[in-house]
Amino acid sequence: MICIRRQSSYRVRLGDTVIVTYDLHIHSGLSPCADKDMTPVNIVGYAKLKGLDMVAIADHNAIENTDVAIRAGLEYGVCVVPAMELQTQEDIHMLCLFPDMISLRKFYEKLNFMPIKNRPDIFGEQLVYDEDDNIVSKVDRLLAAATLIGPEEAFERAYELGGIAVPAHIDRESNGMLAIFGSISPSYRVVEMSPTAAEEVRELYADRFTLTNSDAHTLEDIGGGGIIELNEVSATALLAHLRGYSQ
Repeated sequence: MICIRRQSSYRVRLGDTVIVTYDLHIHSGLSPCADKDMTPVNIVGYAKLKGLDMVAIADHNAIENTDVAIRAGLEYGVCVVPAMELQTQEDIHMLCLFPDMISLRKFYEKLNFMPIKNRPDIFGEQLVYDEDDNIVSKVDRLLAAATLIGPEEAFERAYELGGIAVPAHIDRESNGMLAIFGSISPSYRVVEMSPTAAEEVRELYADRFTLTNSDAHTLEDIGGGGIIELNEVSATALLAHLRGYSQ
């Protein structure tokens, strides 16, 4: 499913391209660390109020709230990119972005997850919502546990499906590739940093294309992303642009 945002008064077009405001790393209430009011519809609606053109719900090792978010995006006029945040066997977080739900599902269905049951009293509930913000189910598997896949394999699998796996929040100590590996392989031409990333980290990886995302776990944190110039406001255009740096 590809969504193209409707015309708006604040979009800036430069010839055949458009300047897109984005936040591609947002957690819904499916992630145990996110607020319960982070429903797919609330997220997309709040993104609209913040003037975002493009968002992605990137839950920990899960995709159950993505379909509802995409449908909400079509209603609100916000492009929702199919995504998830993968936790590798080394506990590295990878932001995985895809052009459509078919490719995201194929990626997700081949992952091997640790068979650990969630403890809501310790980690928090893992909630799946419908279009009316009703809780329709809860995921029992602990989503904060590592998968049985490394970052390179994750990158290769995502790429084969038309997507891309990006080292997430590399400026952070927690679950960042830089902190865990000590460096980031030149093969990762796209990386993600937090809005508050130190200038020395940005300078160190100035040769990479950097996505700046909020990693929002509350509605108030949504919008700490960046801007990108694309041919159109769609998941297809975004993935074509990002994958171009890895060719």
